[in-house]
Amino acid sequence: MSSTVNEDNSSHTTRIADMLPELPDEAIQDASQDDSVEWAQDMLEHYPPGAIHEMPDYGITLQIVSGNTARCISVYDHGYCMFMLHMVITTFKQAGLTLEVDPHTVLRPYEASEEQGPENEVPQTTIDEAFAIEVV
Repeated sequence: MSSTVNEDNSSHTTRIADMLPELPDEAIQDASQDDSVEWAQDMLEHYPPGAIHEMPDYGITLQIVSGNTARCISVYDHGYCMFMLHMVITTFKQAGLTLEVDPHTVLRPYEASEEQGPENEVPQTTIDEAFAIEVV
């Protein structure tokens, strides 16, 4: 959950879940594929509670809570990362598992590398084609 302090010293909390982009039907189908569901189930069976699972290609860090629950502890504030987080949430739901987001997730500032400027933003077609979860 991201919190900011306004000029009048009041705080405003932004829920990560409210920041996630809407998934097109094709992305929901991709996130619901058997191999994606198996990845989520296998990950939670593989790691002990408290273990960290880094997803650097997606800008997401998960922490295992139990055999059926993980929490997202950080995600980069970038459209692709937020899209991929929504995909992972969808996969967990399809698998009958829980992926906790708010209030645990820290929104990390995204800084483009020097050779990558705003004109190099990841196009939506790349996002659609990129969803494939690695089994560890």
